[in-house]
Amino acid sequence: MTPARFDLAIAEACRIAQVPYEEFVSTVMAGGYPCLPGVAPGSPRRFNETDLLALYIYGRLLAFGFGGLRAGEYASRAHAGLTAEPRANSISIALTSDGGKRVVIEQDLQRPAAAMLPERIHFDIPAIRRQLQPSAAGSTAAPA
Repeated sequence: MTPARFDLAIAEACRIAQVPYEEFVSTVMAGGYPCLPGVAPGSPRRFNETDLLALYIYGRLLAFGFGGLRAGEYASRAHAGLTAEPRANSISIALTSDGGKRVVIEQDLQRPAAAMLPERIHFDIPAIRRQLQPSAAGSTAAPA
C-alpha cells in the first residue's frame, strides 16, 4: 500500500492530466510506469511539466484502447523523449513497415518525420501544454 502523501500527489497529477486514478495506480503497482517521479529512494514525488505531459499521453492511450501496461510503456518512452528533447513539438507512436511500433519525437512541425508513416497516433505537445496549464495553475495539493 502507498503512503497517503504518495496517493495525494498521484491523485492530483491524475486530476490535472485527466487520467483515471485507479487505472493509473494499477499500472504503477504492476511496474508498468517506470517514469513515475519519486521512484528512487529519497527523491521527491513531484510531477513536473514533463511528468504531466507523459501522464496525459498515458491517459489518451487508455482512451484509444491501449491496456495500462502498454500505455505506460509508450508514455515512459514519450517521457524519455521529452526529457532528451524538451523543445519537442510533437510525439507520435507509429507503426513501422515491419509491423513494429516506434516513438518519434519532432521539433519541427513543418516537416514531421512521422507524417511519412501513415499509421500513427500523434500528440501535439504545445497544445497539450496549453490544456494542462489552467489545471496545474489551480492545483492546491502540496508536493509530496
